[in-house]
Amino acid sequence: MAVLGASLSVVLVCIPCAVSVASPCATSDDHGSALARGQMDWKAGAVGDIERLIAVEELPASVGAALMRLGKGVKILQVEENIDGGVATYEIDLRLADTYVEVELDDQGNVLAREIEAWVVPLSWVAEPARRAIEGEAAGAAILEIRMEIEEDLGEVVYEADIRNTARTYALRIDARGTLIERDITMDMLPPGAYRALVRAAQGGSIVELDEELHGGQLSYEANIVIGGVEFELSVDADGNVVELNTPW
Repeated sequence: MAVLGASLSVVLVCIPCAVSVASPCATSDDHGSALARGQMDWKAGAVGDIERLIAVEELPASVGAALMRLGKGVKILQVEENIDGGVATYEIDLRLADTYVEVELDDQGNVLAREIEAWVVPLSWVAEPARRAIEGEAAGAAILEIRMEIEEDLGEVVYEADIRNTARTYALRIDARGTLIERDITMDMLPPGAYRALVRAAQGGSIVELDEELHGGQLSYEANIVIGGVEFELSVDADGNVVELNTPW
């Protein structure tokens, strides 16, 4: 990726639909309490390594200076601090012009890795089956942005579209054949069993991202949950049974 001018306008893009789940909102059970306890124990240093989301203002000055060198108008989407063996690195998701990039830097601002994650493309560039699926999903609503990426797991092109209708703005992911892979949803769209399980798991924290996913013809519901600044992913089925749990501990 080319290095542009020296000035930087840093924009932190927040997630407006984050759902805060405090203890009065849900009753605890063994599953939710165990997740919360594990999260907090890990953050306290039981393992010694840390992965947590931080604000741009918390970055070391040297890392901020390195970001300034990337170019004017860089939009920072997410910052994750990783401490492994006492050594801190920073994974930063950002947008530079029409490209979404993930950059990893050390605490001195040296670039350790850089990866292009997606390109913004016009609707006319989208493969016809996927374009029809996106237009059908939108049903006349505004299509705000389309991103094209290479899905490593699938080994093929995938499109992610942001759609704004009268109720909300959300994203969906569709493969080149027009098959739905994933759709952003809100808490009120969850089946009752999935809703209860995710609320319990997020007790004392917040759900910052919620997706409906299709795998092998089966729907699951994946939440990115943050408790105490630490993020983990939990997928459940419609009845609330755990399908997958990805944690940093």
